[in-house]
Amino acid sequence: MDRSIYEGLKKHFRDHPEVEVAEGKGAQGLKHNGKMFAMFYKGDLTVKLKPKTVQTLIEKGEGLPHDPGTGSPMKDRILIPQSRSETWIEMCELSLREVK
Repeated sequence: MDRSIYEGLKKHFRDHPEVEVAEGKGAQGLKHNGKMFAMFYKGDLTVKLKPKTVQTLIEKGEGLPHDPGTGSPMKDRILIPQSRSETWIEMCELSLREVK
């Protein structure tokens, strides 16, 4: 997988005082207070939001349910496909506001 698709997102948050860009081994994404709120996932982006927000965004067609492989979608995560990467920064900003 080409991880360069995440470069714009990482660059946007690199100097943000409340965000740590997690790179290297293990899960890659964005952290606030040491907890991942956006994760790079198989070329897409998974974002943590309030369950009601996740439901609303899925109903609007702005993302997909995120199933981490358990057969059951997570209520507080939404998968934003690469085809909607123009919304990634906006979705991460929303997530950051909701996880504070």
